[in-house]
Amino acid sequence: MNQSETSESLSEVPEDDDLEILDVDPAEVLQCRRESGYQPPMLSQEISVTGGVIRQRWEDFKVTEMPLYTPCGAGEHLYLTIEKSNRTTIQARDHIARTLGVKRELIGFAGFKDKRAITTQTFSVPILTDRDVVSIDAPWIRVLSVSRHKNKIRTGHLAGNQFEIRIREVEKGALESASQRIEEISVGGLPNFYGPQRFGMHGDGARVGAALLRRQIAEALELLLAPREGVEEDYRSAYAAGDIDAARRLLPPGRTTEAALLTSLKTHPGNLRAAARRIPHALRRMYYSAYQAELFNWVLMERIERSQDGYWLPWAGDICQWEGQRSRFHVSMEEAGWLEDQQRARAGEISPTGPIFGKKMKLPEGEAGRIESAVLIAEGLRPGSWLSHVRGMKLDGTRRPLRIQVGQPQVAWEEEEQSLLVSFSLPSGAFATVFLEQLMGASNSPEASSTAASTAPVEPDLD
Repeated sequence: MNQSETSESLSEVPEDDDLEILDVDPAEVLQCRRESGYQPPMLSQEISVTGGVIRQRWEDFKVTEMPLYTPCGAGEHLYLTIEKSNRTTIQARDHIARTLGVKRELIGFAGFKDKRAITTQTFSVPILTDRDVVSIDAPWIRVLSVSRHKNKIRTGHLAGNQFEIRIREVEKGALESASQRIEEISVGGLPNFYGPQRFGMHGDGARVGAALLRRQIAEALELLLAPREGVEEDYRSAYAAGDIDAARRLLPPGRTTEAALLTSLKTHPGNLRAAARRIPHALRRMYYSAYQAELFNWVLMERIERSQDGYWLPWAGDICQWEGQRSRFHVSMEEAGWLEDQQRARAGEISPTGPIFGKKMKLPEGEAGRIESAVLIAEGLRPGSWLSHVRGMKLDGTRRPLRIQVGQPQVAWEEEEQSLLVSFSLPSGAFATVFLEQLMGASNSPEASSTAASTAPVEPDLD
């Protein structure tokens, strides 16, 4: 049966009803405890990992955008596809803005790219002439192609990303191990965990989001302001002593949000809500998103813990999503219906989904619904918890596939560099970190050598 056919198992999933949770006891339902941030399991314990490190040199990591659409060749927006090296997306955007004399907020791009890498991405610039494009080129940036289109590129206008990554200092037999793991992923797909980038440099973005959502303002401010053990000792001592003036002076450069919080606490002593209002709207949304991501990871862990034949097989009552699309459907509670959908999952046509919890997200039925309800209850949350508390912010929620298909994964041994060269593509919203850790081993922490630009979580993808 194809997607155009109708049956009970393909009933459309409405997303305009308020979230309703089942009355369950988390102690009886949940098998895993919530892990802070990101601690995924290895798919197979029988296959060795490669070990190794990435990003010893920034040219070891290459990322190329896969655009959502091809520019039509006409329109008021100039589309510049550029290659940049060892610079952030924001640095590239600002360079283009200065060079072409355009306000930076008018320049569009689909998503943020790594700094310590060679990355290719497209920017849209609302100008009518391309005569000054050649002046953009610099030692770290060059224009690869120029076209035109009718609209600005916005966050999420992205089909995915193509990666080429070099892994150095690998274990003996690394090529065989990597090949076996890639074969495993090619058959069963990759668990669609949110990677560590989503949770911030110190991994506590979700804790901040949870505290803000519950209106536990004191806890949220403490997480944001308390210095880390072993660093910023002078600031740490001043803050611990309650000397706000000294803490403000000793705060490391670039910590604008923390500076605003300290200034508010100095101006309005004891008024924690006034201080919390100084957290920028976009940053607050990122913290909420980090918490949503952590709960999704928890549900995915629960599914993996229970899986006998594959975490990616639908259960009766699940909500599934068609591969490469956003349309979703309920899996039938009848055995004939869910067995048929399991065959679609084995063929890579569909994936069960997990929750990006929000006020209007739809819960599945059956055991999947019990797990998701238990997670909410264990966290002390209710549908009303997902009201934004911030004017203009929507936390309606959505669904995210539990599994993704990795495009054209390949690995080769390069004798001259004494390293593995891995290439693959991922859909928008997926994390290369998750794929790399399945190859290298979680203890090798590929993200440890990544350069995070902020203590805040990264901008959420558009699910």
